[in-house]
This record gives sequence, structure tokens and C-alpha cells, in this order.
Amino acid sequence: MRRFRALVARLQEHPRAWQSALVLAVLAVLHGRTLLGHVAMSLDRFRFNDDVRVLIHPQFRWEDAQLFPHDPAVDYFLASLPECYRLVYRALGPLVGVAALSKALPYVLLAVVLACLARIAGRLSGAAAALGALSLALGSAYVLGRMVGGLPRAFALPFLAAGALALVEGRARTLALLAVLAAGFYPAAGLTLGAALALLFCLPARDRGSAETWSLKVRGGWLVLTALLAVLVVAPTAWRLRPWGPAIGPELVAAYPEAGPNGRFDPMDRAPFPALPQAAALPMEAALVGDGDAPIPALSLRKVGGLVAASFVFVGLCGWAVLARRRSDARRLLVLPAALTLCHTLAWLLEPRLFLPERYVAYAVPLVALLAAPTAFGALREGARRWQRFVPLAYNVVLLVALGATGVTWSGLSVYVPPPERPLYAKLATLPPNALIAAIPSDAIDSIPYLTRRSVLFTRETHMPFHVGYADLMRRRARALYAAYFSPSVAELARFARQWGVTHVLFDRRHAIVRPTYFAPFEADIAAAFDHGKAEGFAMSKLPASATVFEVGPYVLDDTTRL
Repeated sequence: MRRFRALVARLQEHPRAWQSALVLAVLAVLHGRTLLGHVAMSLDRFRFNDDVRVLIHPQFRWEDAQLFPHDPAVDYFLASLPECYRLVYRALGPLVGVAALSKALPYVLLAVVLACLARIAGRLSGAAAALGALSLALGSAYVLGRMVGGLPRAFALPFLAAGALALVEGRARTLALLAVLAAGFYPAAGLTLGAALALLFCLPARDRGSAETWSLKVRGGWLVLTALLAVLVVAPTAWRLRPWGPAIGPELVAAYPEAGPNGRFDPMDRAPFPALPQAAALPMEAALVGDGDAPIPALSLRKVGGLVAASFVFVGLCGWAVLARRRSDARRLLVLPAALTLCHTLAWLLEPRLFLPERYVAYAVPLVALLAAPTAFGALREGARRWQRFVPLAYNVVLLVALGATGVTWSGLSVYVPPPERPLYAKLATLPPNALIAAIPSDAIDSIPYLTRRSVLFTRETHMPFHVGYADLMRRRARALYAAYFSPSVAELARFARQWGVTHVLFDRRHAIVRPTYFAPFEADIAAAFDHGKAEGFAMSKLPASATVFEVGPYVLDDTTRL
């Protein structure tokens, strides 16, 4: 008994240490196996996020300047990379490998997010809230999933989380620095943090943290300096994109159906964009409702997760309001949802000049939800009565039982290349580095540049109608390819290859039977070319045997120089 009492006394002397150890132990039990499984799965080169086929494969050029020669898609997406993000990959890519860096970065960024969540939630509502925030984040496929691939968007949530911590701790200079840096990695996050800095400076002096004694002139100077530095960071990207023409906004959708309802983008990525309450519902649910095994399946409420998640966030925001009456750090944290509202509204009104409104809710809303829900009863943390001090713990237990989960090993790893398809990429990788392959876009074709480091005339993944010049080029390429691919004339196919510099054509035998589909405005072109070729016999069936380089499954690769 004496030893037990001595142990309790020691624990009471160092409450933070044993509470932190207990939180880590619980997280290891709940999520350790899943996280290790995710790392193991990510190491497989044939499992990756679909968007690495857009923004990572162009950066292989940092490792080998001879790759993708005269490839406009690579040039375009390299030009579009935010400046600081670009510098990181240019510096580290040749040392560790671009693909390896893109697979390792998400775990570093996840650690940053978790550290910020733990510090903020712990400060507001104690160790129980920190456990709740961390477990919800690790149990959600969304949080890590948005960082998998090491894309620019992977930096959005870490920067916003660090900015939220700067707000809570009242570090105005740190918030300004984060706004500038975030602009160089993911501009939407930079604008959100810049708006948060401006709103922080509007608070009463006692709530401004380190800026408490700053005069209006000093605060204005800091805002101007932050804005100027952010513009300087963003300017190189804007300058590199100038040759590609104006951005395609709502006023150009009629001329560019690729960006419209039947075009390339999913509904959430194109106008009309919903108002903030509707837009926030999906990312809020995705962040709070866990994936994988529930802690107590019989008590889980994930089947009605959207409603339950919204209820917990509402309670959390009410708790913030109560806590804000007592504490300035809680008042400063309320700046974050206010900044989110401001930026989303501006982006909604000025779309696409401040990028897509969806990008603001996709990261700031999950952060607000992951902080608000677990910290709802922070005001009771230091209550005079013992039962008040246990309310945050009981509440977070209910929260995790209702919405929590162990997480899944496939978060963000949306593409898996099965073994039967892998020989195709192995053979294509043996082609000369200057090879240009023409093929009808499909999921398998879209992976060629990433897995083989060889250029494709165009793919669906890289066919992004963001700018007029690039959309026009991809439209010309698409129409020329479909006409030649289904042509009954071998001579016409050869002329197409010479005109576009195509060295190889990858035919899919299945296309001689079933017509492929594509997004607007190409369906009519595909149908006309297919019907013409079918009526007179496709050229792909008339090619000389000497032109065939190899056959793998349904695919046949032909060398156009032998036609």
C-alpha cells in the first residue's frame, strides 16, 4: 500500500508526463497497427495516390533532365507548382528521389498536424481532449489521405494547424511567417492564415497576444509586409503560367465544356459552388467519422455519422463561446473559423481568381471540427467540483465510441496496379527517354508517365482545363489522336505520328469492339471516328507485323517509324 501511495504521489507531481504517456499508449493500441500497415502499403511502388500522376511525375525531371523532352503537360504542371514546394523537391528530389520523397513527406506532415492538435486541445480542455482530437485524426481516412502523395495540398492542413497554434499562443509574428510560407506551398492556406492575422489585429488589445502593445500603425505595417512577402512568393508561379493564357472561369465554361457539368471536373471542383454550410458538411463528416473498426461496434453511431458529427461540432463551438468568455486564447482561436468564412466567401464571389472555394473548406473545416468537438467542455476543466473535472474525459469517451475508429491502411492510396498489368509498365520503361506514346486515356494509361518515366501524348489525369492555352492544346491533341487511332488508313496514322512527334502508338484490342468514352466535348468526335473506322476496318488491324514492338494482354505497342 505504501508503494502504491508513493507511486500516486509521484504521478501527481508530474501530471503532464504521465498523462502524455497514457495518451500515447492508448493511441498506440488503437492506431499503431493501422499506421504501420499504411506505411508498409505505401512502400509498394504500385500503390499511390491518383494525383501523383499529375504533379509528381513531372518532377522526375529534377532527377534526370533528359526525361519528358518537349512534353507540354510536364512543362505546364512544373510551371504551376507553388514556389516553396517546388524548391523543396528541387533540393531534396535528386538526393532521395522524388517518388521516395513524395511517399515520406506525408508522415512528417501528419506528425506536425498531430503535435499541433495535441497542444491546442490539451491547452483548452486537457489530456482527454488531446486524446480525442488525436484519435479522431488518426481514425479518419481523410486526414492522412489528403497528405498522401506529398502534393502541394499535403501542406495545407499542417500550416493551418500550426497557424491555429500560433493563434492560441498569441504569436502574431509566427502567424505572419506561417502565412507567407503557406503561400509558397498552398496559396489557399496562406490566404486563410493572412486573413486570420488581419482579424487577430482587429481584436481588443488584451486578446492580441504578442501584438497587445502594437499600435494601429505597427499592425498595419505587419499586414502590409506579410501581404507583400506573400505576393512575392506567389509571383513566380503566376509569371510562369502567363504563357498558358487566362484562367477558365464561369464566364468561359460555355466555350470550354471541359470545365463544365459534363467535363473533366467532379461536381465539388466546378461551379456552381455551394454556400459555406452545405460545403462544410462533407469535410466535417470525413474528418470526424472514423474508418475501419469501431472501438465498440455495438455503440457506434457512424451510420448516421453526418448528423452526429455536426452535433458534436455545434456543441464544441458553443463550448468555445463559453470558454471564450473567460480566456483570451479561446477568443483568439475563434478567429480561425471567422477567417475561413471570410476566405470562402471571397473565393466564392471571385472564383477562380482566388482558386476554388472548395479548397478553403477542404482543410480549414476539418481542423476546426477536430479541435471543436473534443474541447467542448474545456470550460469545466478547472471546475471547483470534482465531477466537473471529469466531464471532458467522459465526453471524449462518448465521442470516440460514437464516431471513432482504428483507421485504415489505404488512406489516400487510391490507385493499385494489379500484377497482371505490371508487365506493360516494365516493357514501356525500356523505351528511349525521348519516346512519346499515343494511347486512349484510361486508368492504366494515366499511370504510364509515373511508373515508366515516359511521355504520353495526353492522359485524362493531366487533362486539366484550368487555363485557356493548355485546354486548347489538349483539345487539339485529343481530337487528333481519336481521329488517327480509329482511322481505317495506315497512312493517316503515320501522318498523325509525324505531325505530333509520336514515336509509338499503344493500341488496346478491346477498342475494336467497344467504343471508349471521354468527357465533353469529345464524345461526338470519338463516335464519328469509331463509326468511320469500324465501317472500313481499323488501321490498327492492318499494320505490318514489323511495326509491333511487343504485345501484353490486350495491349499492342507499335513503332510509328516502321509504318
